[in-house]
Amino acid sequence: MDGTDGKPSLVWSRSYNAHPFTTGHLGGWQPYWGSPGSEISRERALVSSITIDLLMSNPVIAALVEGFATYAVGNGLTLSSQPNFGALGISKEAARELSHQIETAWPAWAKNGAECDASGRHSLHQLAVAAYKSFLLTGETLFAIDWQRAAGASTRTKVKMLDVRQLDQSITRVAEGSNGGSVMQGVQFDKAGRVEGYWIRPFVLGNFNSAPQAVFVRARTSWGRMRVGHLFDLIVPGQIRGISPLAAALTPAHSKSTLREFGLAAALVQSMVAATVESDLPRDAALRSLATVDAMDMPAPTGVSPEDWADARAAYYETVKVNLQPGVVTHMMKGDKLILHRPQSPNTVHDALDKSLSREAAKAAGSSAEDVSGDYSQTSFSASRLAQELPWRINKRRRSSIVEPFYQAAFAAWLEEACETGRIRLPNGAPAFWQATDAYSNAVWRGEGKPVADPLKAAQADILEIENGLSTIEAKLGERGLDFEEVLSQRKSEREQLEAAGLRYPIPKNRDDLKPEDDTPSTT
Repeated sequence: MDGTDGKPSLVWSRSYNAHPFTTGHLGGWQPYWGSPGSEISRERALVSSITIDLLMSNPVIAALVEGFATYAVGNGLTLSSQPNFGALGISKEAARELSHQIETAWPAWAKNGAECDASGRHSLHQLAVAAYKSFLLTGETLFAIDWQRAAGASTRTKVKMLDVRQLDQSITRVAEGSNGGSVMQGVQFDKAGRVEGYWIRPFVLGNFNSAPQAVFVRARTSWGRMRVGHLFDLIVPGQIRGISPLAAALTPAHSKSTLREFGLAAALVQSMVAATVESDLPRDAALRSLATVDAMDMPAPTGVSPEDWADARAAYYETVKVNLQPGVVTHMMKGDKLILHRPQSPNTVHDALDKSLSREAAKAAGSSAEDVSGDYSQTSFSASRLAQELPWRINKRRRSSIVEPFYQAAFAAWLEEACETGRIRLPNGAPAFWQATDAYSNAVWRGEGKPVADPLKAAQADILEIENGLSTIEAKLGERGLDFEEVLSQRKSEREQLEAAGLRYPIPKNRDDLKPEDDTPSTT
């Protein structure tokens, strides 16, 4: 018997005869075993097609994809530029001024689709969401950093999102030339195993060419600027392409959908056959007593013999039909019963199995059952924190593997152009951008903070950790997706503006240096 994912079910493939695995318990389970990474390459196309198909029809997969993308990207990652002043040979003050320039200029490019998007339609944050959803559905993110002039744009650095199917998986051969490299599944390596470039089938929006030939695009320019980004989660050594992290969740998610469909079908069938008649009449006569028209009230003929009584009942039901419409009272002959049946599905067993499949799908994908179902009615505060802890750690790991490298690649390309064209003024004595690319583009990316079930209790816990030296303000602000320097600058600005307006700045009531006059109401 096959599972809903098309693979043989382990339960039905086992033969419990106490033999070794190869002939006994796992004898019917024969997965593919080939060269390094070939197992993933063999399954990735099928998994990707199923995941994309279920995205349109399966609520569990749709909820997982939307939830993961929201947690990882949200409204976009925030840049915290941190130039390495030591490597650049400049002072901390000069580095702070340079950082302020970069952080001020960056949003104008990242939020403007005409500037950052090769198609001129989407902001960088929207492209990041699409990149992460591509990773969730296909296991990979593919994009290009273009250099092009566009109407309405003052910069030439553009990000172009690519469909992973454009990376031609069918090309596997010895690379052209005499460098001893090779091409595997559309990715070209040199003889040392380092990526040289990619064989990509061009696809231009609005161009309906059905089968363009793949062209070779180098991964980087001669001076190190990225041209093509190919991101995936490394699972095994030798892996060339990625596989969807939702692969293990497809079977329980599809099983849950199948269970729901069959449960609904069973309930509909049982609802349609909701009444039976217990009668001594012949079958045809009893069935003729059911109708959907209004009843006619006729008295039954009297008789003394059973035959006359049966004839009277038959004649009665020829005119007085049993009406199943709402609000109608039907009179039965003496001795006859009308029995209404309740649907037996869904039932308590159905609900337990449905919840079990939800938990299994959520756990396999790296989420929590509450996020998938949206039901927190049976979850306490402590349980919700524990339920969110591991998914949040998984989300942070995936964000650092996929989303942050995407932002960093776009940021480094934009910063190179901004520094070379003079939009960003370099400090006196600092080297050119190309001489210290990593030092200039050093940055930290901050996303949405960790979700909490009870903000008050979470804030109290943060205060206790800070007061007892178990954490720092910067660390706690980082958990909330905030930058310490930005918050400090904003608080300073707010305090100065409030004092200038004659208003009191809020002071924590547990401060040791709080003076009695600080607690008096303001007279202004």
